[in-house]
Amino acid sequence: MLYLASASPRRRELLALLGVPFVVEVSRFDEATLNHLTDPAGYVRKAARSKAREVASRFAGVILGCDTDVSAPDGTILGKPRDADDAKQMLRTLSGKSHSVYSAVALMESDGETVTREAVRVIETRVTFDTLSEAAINAYVATGDPLDKAGAYGIQSGGLAFVTRIEGDLSSVIGLPLPTVRELLTAFGVALYTGVANPCPP
Repeated sequence: MLYLASASPRRRELLALLGVPFVVEVSRFDEATLNHLTDPAGYVRKAARSKAREVASRFAGVILGCDTDVSAPDGTILGKPRDADDAKQMLRTLSGKSHSVYSAVALMESDGETVTREAVRVIETRVTFDTLSEAAINAYVATGDPLDKAGAYGIQSGGLAFVTRIEGDLSSVIGLPLPTVRELLTAFGVALYTGVANPCPP
């Protein structure tokens, strides 16, 4: 059985596109323990691996852990905004500039206690924003869409209107780099495109 160690509905939707049955089992790993990390690529790698390992300690099967973060033009990690004012400031930081989005996927096999096989990948995608007016920033934040998203925008929703260029994998920016996940699942012997389009109940 394949377990997705994430509560993200966007990741569920993307993984379902590969036509593989899976169970959502949200990881209990506390990401606050990683707040000391400042390298965005290192952060997402550690977070994805830790999320997958926590679920792997409780369930036998193949476990997929994921993490995505936005890196500001100066390299600072932009997590989820604390509030509306924080979201507005993040969007001002990204306005008119290019930034990186890092997504990590960790795939591992477990016997329910011990990890017997593991692979971790980190993908960087470059995203360029148009210059944003205060009116646009205020209107977008007022929708509530940015408040639960790293970097204060969702490229699959209202934030797409701000993007002028993407260099790399769009699915990675959304939260699950499908080409990389497809490659890893195949390497682990997980059959894809079986016709199953929805996650199994937990």
